[in-house]
Amino acid sequence: MKRRHFTFALAATTGAMLTACSGDGGGASGDFALPEDREISAKLNYGIWDNVQQPAMEEIIDAFNEEYPNIEVSITTAPFDQYFTRLQTQAGSGEMPDVLWMNGPNVQLYASEGMLMPLSELLEAGDIDPGNYPGAMNELYTMEGEQYAVPKDFDTIGLWYNKRLFDEAGVEYPSDGWTWDDFRSAAKTISDELGDQGVYGFAGGVANQALVYPAIMQAGGEIISEDGTTSGYDSSEARQAFQMLADMVEDGSSPSVATTTDTEYYELFSSERAAMAWDGNWRVATYADSPAMENIQVTHLPREQRQATPIHGIGNAVAANTSEPEAAAAFLAFLGGEQAAIIQAEMGTANPAFTGSQDAYIASVPEFDLQVFIDAAEEYAIQYPVSLNTAAWLNEESEYFPALISGEMTVDEGTSALAEAMNAHLEAEQG
Repeated sequence: MKRRHFTFALAATTGAMLTACSGDGGGASGDFALPEDREISAKLNYGIWDNVQQPAMEEIIDAFNEEYPNIEVSITTAPFDQYFTRLQTQAGSGEMPDVLWMNGPNVQLYASEGMLMPLSELLEAGDIDPGNYPGAMNELYTMEGEQYAVPKDFDTIGLWYNKRLFDEAGVEYPSDGWTWDDFRSAAKTISDELGDQGVYGFAGGVANQALVYPAIMQAGGEIISEDGTTSGYDSSEARQAFQMLADMVEDGSSPSVATTTDTEYYELFSSERAAMAWDGNWRVATYADSPAMENIQVTHLPREQRQATPIHGIGNAVAANTSEPEAAAAFLAFLGGEQAAIIQAEMGTANPAFTGSQDAYIASVPEFDLQVFIDAAEEYAIQYPVSLNTAAWLNEESEYFPALISGEMTVDEGTSALAEAMNAHLEAEQG
């Protein structure tokens, strides 16, 4: 693999260049294959970023130890906004967790720097079967034909709505066949009818995965070209999506960007200050804990040219320089198996990627129609947009999205500038 070195440009910080490992997989000793002896002794560290999911991960480790009793796995948890900053430091010092969570925006960068173990040996041996997971999720963790992570769970986006607020405004509930026109009409009516109570029709915001990406995809556009070399932000479809979102702020259907900066869109929705929100299945626990829970339901997103949602999620990966490759392989294979998926599902902490294991997740909060997220993944999901150094142009999104949606910049001006900035980063990746 040709190695290209980039300065990290993570969502929250810019840091030093990765130089700890390169070439053929760093400092791993031994074969990256399942151990022949289940009595193998080893100590592994497992890096994750969600303390809400930690109890489920601990239960998975307990189940794993029934098969491999002498592999001790300890969990290190860092908040998401610190996780990759910390991982960058660990990578620079050669001290990454043996097994770790990875996501789409970062996998190619870490893989290209030789920080992640390629999974070809486990895949070829049949110890991990890609057929058990959504194809788009396997593709998300694949670079130059080599897969670097096993899908753990997946996220799609749905239209969450508050039945009580719809009833008070005299608006029919959203349906699977809703178009953008239906969605905008309902949002405007609710804002007009309930605005004196401080209620918006739509929570809005500037989120990329939950709002901007699906809108562009629904309009028939793309965030990045299929070959990962060109921005799609200056396309007519992207401009149509941004214009729709900006118009909803202007006409009062959704709150100002300043409002959603002070109070997150999902907080507006869960506190019944907004009747609708586009949000992922990662928010199930938040909405289930809301005092308004009995009024909340979810259905499919509206459509414009097509029905579409990005699909993303977490993958489990192995550090290329782990000193315990066989133990790490055993743990990775277990994490990617049905038993681990069912544990996650039954605890309601994540929507597992393992095909056929989602029933328990759907049943974990029966009040919500969580089948929506499974159907979306199977019927119309589009791979989350990534490139070799995704984090660099994510920083550009955080600069331009608020200006575009607030009306501070015109859609034509803002999308042209955003595409130009993104293209500069993509061009640098090809150098």
